Formats: sequence, structure tokens, C-alpha cells
Amino acid sequence: MRIYVYKILILCVSLFFLYHLTIGNTIYTFQNKFYSSIDKKTVGDVKNKIRNELKNSLKKDRILDKDDALLLNKLFKKINSEIQNVD
Repeated sequence: MRIYVYKILILCVSLFFLYHLTIGNTIYTFQNKFYSSIDKKTVGDVKNKIRNELKNSLKKDRILDKDDALLLNKLFKKINSEIQNVD
């Protein structure tokens, strides 16, 4: 019985190390790349870019094309009619 327990422990430990040396390492590198791309400086830069784009779009006479405005108008009317027809 003691040999069986030793074999199971050795198997579990070896599987643990095998996992961390193969799949675990790959997941860890992808996770580090993902988290390093989302630091405070990058988030701040994205926020500033969005703000600048909004300011630039507000300076224009028309924000939307006529076709886009027509599509949005139809979408809003359809949503409004579905909301009013709720039982």
C-alpha cells in the first residue's frame, strides 16, 4: 500500500511540473503580454484619443452621413414601437 501511495505522489508531482513547464508557461506569457498592454498609461492614452475624436466630431456641421442618420432613425422607431407593444 505504501508503494502505491508513493507512486501516486510521484505521478501527481511530475504531472504538476510537466503542466507548468509546457502549458502553464505558455499561458503565463500570454497573460503577461495582455496585462502589460493594459497599463495606466495606455488606458489614459486611449481615453485622451476618444476625447479628442469627440471634440473633433462636435466641430463638424454633420456628424453622421444622411444614410447613417436614416438607418439610425429607422432603428430608433422600431425599438420605440417594440417598447410600446410590451404586454
